[in-house]
Formats: sequence, C-alpha cells, structure tokens
Amino acid sequence: MSSAIENTSASGLLSAALSRALGERLEEPEWLAEIRARGAAVAAALPAPIPSAERPWKYYDPSDLRLDSYTPGVGATQRGTADEIRGRYGIDGEYAAVLVQQNSETVANWGENEAAVVDFRSADEKQLEVIRKHYGTVVPVDRNKFTGMHYGFQRGAVLVDVPANAEIRRPIRIVRNFEQGGQFAAPHTLVVTGENSRVSIIEDFRSSEEDILVVPAVELVPGPGSEIRHTTLHRWGSQTTVLSEQRTVTERDSAIISLSLATGGKVVKSHLESSLVGRGSSSELFGLFLGDEGEHINFFTLQDHIGPDTRSDLLFKAALKGQARAVYYGLTRVGLGAKNADANQVNRNLLLSKTARADSDPVLEILTNDVIRVSHGATAGPVDEEQLYYLQTRGIPHAEAEALLVRAFLGQVLDRIPDDALREELTNALEAKLEREA
Repeated sequence: MSSAIENTSASGLLSAALSRALGERLEEPEWLAEIRARGAAVAAALPAPIPSAERPWKYYDPSDLRLDSYTPGVGATQRGTADEIRGRYGIDGEYAAVLVQQNSETVANWGENEAAVVDFRSADEKQLEVIRKHYGTVVPVDRNKFTGMHYGFQRGAVLVDVPANAEIRRPIRIVRNFEQGGQFAAPHTLVVTGENSRVSIIEDFRSSEEDILVVPAVELVPGPGSEIRHTTLHRWGSQTTVLSEQRTVTERDSAIISLSLATGGKVVKSHLESSLVGRGSSSELFGLFLGDEGEHINFFTLQDHIGPDTRSDLLFKAALKGQARAVYYGLTRVGLGAKNADANQVNRNLLLSKTARADSDPVLEILTNDVIRVSHGATAGPVDEEQLYYLQTRGIPHAEAEALLVRAFLGQVLDRIPDDALREELTNALEAKLEREA
C-alpha cells in the first residue's frame, strides 16, 4: 500500500481522499477515476439501506456494520509458477484460463484461449474500450451505499471478454483469497460475450478467519444468442461479511445459467438479478447453502421479464444445522411487454436442528395476462421421518441416514450441472462441510 493510502486510511473507509489515493496508486485513466470518485461520493452521501423501506434488505439490517473500522487491504506479492500456484491454492482440473488474486492483487494469470481474461490494470487499448463501454452500467454505481463503496474503493477488477462465435470448451477459473483482518475488499468481475458465443466461469471466493468485509459486484453482459454459465463458490471464513451484487442484462436469445454455492461465512448476503430484456432470452438461477453454527446466508433474487418470449427458472435449497439461518426472498416480475413469459421459482429448506431458521418469501408481480406459466413455491421443515426410519431399519445409523438424505436433497441442484468436473468439485465441497458438521 502506498504512503498516500497509509496517510489517509485513518480518516475512515468513506474518505474521498482514500478513494482518490487508491485510484492514483492503480494509475487509472481519467474515465475510471471519475467512476471511482462518483462511487465514493455516493457512499458518503447515502445512509445504509433500511430494511423496512428497501425490498432487497428486508431480512438483514446492515446499519450495525462499523464501516469506518475497515480499510483496503495490502496486496500480496507472492507469485510463482503455474504448478506452484495450483498447489498453493488447491486448484485442480483443466481450465481455459486461470486468474488468481491475493488480497485483490493478481499473483497468477495463465491460459491460452480465444477469450481475454485480464485484470483492468493489464488491459490493452481494445480491452479498455470494452471496459469503458460496460463498466458500471449493469450494476449501477448509485444503487445503494454499498454499491457506491464498491466503485469508490474497487480493486482487483477482472474483465472476461469473449469474441463472437467463440465456444470456450473448458471453464475459466477466477480465485480470490483474502487474508488480512480489518480489510475492505471490492472485487469486480465484468463478463462481456460476443454474439453466439459460449463460456463457463467459476469464481472461487475464500478468506481467513479474520474480520473482513467484502462487497463484490459481477456484471454479466451476454451478446445475442450467447450463453454464460457463471458459478460462485462462497467459501468464506467464519468472520467474513459479504454483501454482493450480481446482475445480468440480456440481449436477444441469450442465456444466463448461474449457480451459487455457500459453505461458509459469517454473513453472506447476495443479490442476484436477471433483467430479461432481449426477446427469447432466458435465466436459470440455482443456489445451495449448507449451514451450521451461526452462519447467516441471505439471497435476494429478481427475475425481471421485460421483453417477450422470455423464460426463467429458479431453484434454491438450504440444509441447516445449529443456529444457522437461511433467507430466500425472491421476486419474479412479468412486465407489460413480457408476453409469453414462462417463469418458475422454487425454494426448499431442510431444518436439521430446532434452533436452525429459514425465511422463505417468494413473490410474483404479473402485469400482463398473456403468459405461458408463472409459478412459485416454498417449503421449510425437518428430514422426512419415514425416510429416516426406513434407512435406520436397514442398519444405517441415525447420523449417516440423515446425511444421506441431506445429500439427496442437495443433489437435485447438483444434478443440473452438465460439467462433470465442476459437479464433482461442488459435491466434494458439500461432503467436506458435512464431515465437519458430523
């Protein structure tokens, strides 16, 4: 961290001087500096979202966060060969590209494919034009105080730029690890795909057991007829608070398939929004949470049908032990121009202890009667006693029988993943969490 940042950090996270010093350290072009300054101004001017007044925050009050106790973290300088990075961060499998960041600094970036995968600081002139066109247009700077904070103190932004007609056969993996206690991190991912292209991206978030605040933003811009598969692995430490925004704006016949897996974190609050603007576009949102102790995982989703002939599907599942809490608040909106919309929204929760809690709040807003289907459903309850009894009568102990039923419950989401390697990785992550809870 530069001396300028060190000298201004005492004035608090919302300091315009700290934001400006961070931008100067990154040697940003003027147009990026302007967005950063606008973000810092929004963060300073707006209060924290009020749960009673702002729908996405209905089940979580962020006003207790001591924002001025955090400052941007110092980036790591430890680099290495591809094999060393793979071993250090436990990266298995084959990928079209891999980008690894430690405390928001890129420590590795390799791969040869048609797509460009670069942090903003390494972008060439052509890539900078893509960033300039789309950055901050999908997730608005002024949406709330935390999006302002994100843009005002963003560091480690990554562009994935896929050309037209490209099919990236292997996934792109982005690993972000945060270790310094007291740091505020604002990682940004911008994915732009050309017409009729295909890409799969895995974002792997991790953190230490220190007190850390992370405010990520993901902007997904699929071109006409293109498909983005985006997977987020929330593997945070027990003292990390996460307030994230992910938004997609579709063009004609484009598709977004998004999966969120949460296996750790003090608070993980994720807003997932698909604005289905293009005719014939589609959105599939899937989520899994396996929680114990006092973890709080909170998903707000918006499937916004704007153009005609659009389709959305959603399935979120949570299995909870201890005093874990899962919140799902989802809105499916069908606008006046969204004729022939087809929408489905389902949330299921498995309560494995008397102190676990699940809030399920699916909502429909339908402004036209010319639809194919708009449906929603939600459940919350314990393991089926008859199924549990059946397994126990076959000689399976109670704990193992319950774990089998949990695996089957969560497996209904995993079975929708076509990539065998990714499905196996997610299954292993859930298995590891189940073993820790046993």
